[in-house]
Amino acid sequence: MKYLEEIEGIGPKTNLLLNKLNINSIDDLIHFYPRKYNIIKRSNMNNLNNGAKVIIDGIVEGQPTVINLNPKLKKVIFRISNKKNIYNISTYNQLYLCNELRSGVGVTIIGKYDKIKNTVVANEVRMGTLPDKVSIEPIYQSVSGLNKKTINKFITSVLDSDYEITDYIPQIISDKYNFQSKKWSLKEIHNPDDVISYKKALQRLKYEELFIYLFKVNYIKFKINNDSKAISREFNDKDIDKFINSLPFKLTIDQITCVNEIKKDLKNKKRMNRLVQGDVGSGKTIVAMIASYINYLAGYQSALMAPTELLAYQHYLNIKNIFKDYDIKVELLTGKTKNKKKLLEDLKNNKIDVLIGTHALIED
Repeated sequence: MKYLEEIEGIGPKTNLLLNKLNINSIDDLIHFYPRKYNIIKRSNMNNLNNGAKVIIDGIVEGQPTVINLNPKLKKVIFRISNKKNIYNISTYNQLYLCNELRSGVGVTIIGKYDKIKNTVVANEVRMGTLPDKVSIEPIYQSVSGLNKKTINKFITSVLDSDYEITDYIPQIISDKYNFQSKKWSLKEIHNPDDVISYKKALQRLKYEELFIYLFKVNYIKFKINNDSKAISREFNDKDIDKFINSLPFKLTIDQITCVNEIKKDLKNKKRMNRLVQGDVGSGKTIVAMIASYINYLAGYQSALMAPTELLAYQHYLNIKNIFKDYDIKVELLTGKTKNKKKLLEDLKNNKIDVLIGTHALIED
């Protein structure tokens, strides 16, 4: 089994619906986790307030009655009995139930309880009575034309087959933490047997996500430390101090610490991979400007990307103003830039030192 359409029930139309949920492969499908769960168990009718949500089951007595309230609203009324009580059930615009609700048939009702009238207004009527043990139902994000039961059916079909599931946790770690197999965990997360099994599966799958994430982080660090193409910048610290002293404001201790760490990174022959984090207005942008200036002193170009055109334009004006007394060419590139061809040519010919822009900076 390699493709979604190899799963029974998935044709071209259903495949497109799955694609809308970002399910493009079998792996995507089995890792499409429920967004929440419904706990299905019988309600204790003796301890309920009026209007409470209830789940009851029983045997249909007699035949359902249809009441035409208006041309667009039809009410279906029927009765069910369990070993203790008889309940009146009403539901709206579900005429198809009349063919299924035959006397003696077992049903499960989910709805709101009217204690005074001893009536349940059903949101959902299911054929068959409840099992003795509590069941846990997965609820998935869905799209029109594809309901949660169908999604679960496809997933269960794969997990019950011989489809090979990649387990990213090394066996030595699984043994150490007594993890169950990946396949068992996926089965439990999609169709939990009970709360304890669900929690075990959830813990194991969360651990795998964290393991993969940290593996990638460590791989990036390894690549940075062993990058033969990385370059070290050469610059004079006194030039940077002079630039900082010329600013119309004094840097904070944290900003100075940040700048010193960036200087150290740029001098080393390894690629810098740094996150500068701070609240709005804490001065992250000036740190980026100083980093761009250091890059300029070393003979390299810099790019600064902003999430919106307005913010990119504001950065452009601010940076031009900061660099107004220096021979630093600053330009702006957004989706609305008219002279893009000339700008890109100037960039290629090193006539631009700092380029400010939106995501247009990373387009081909």
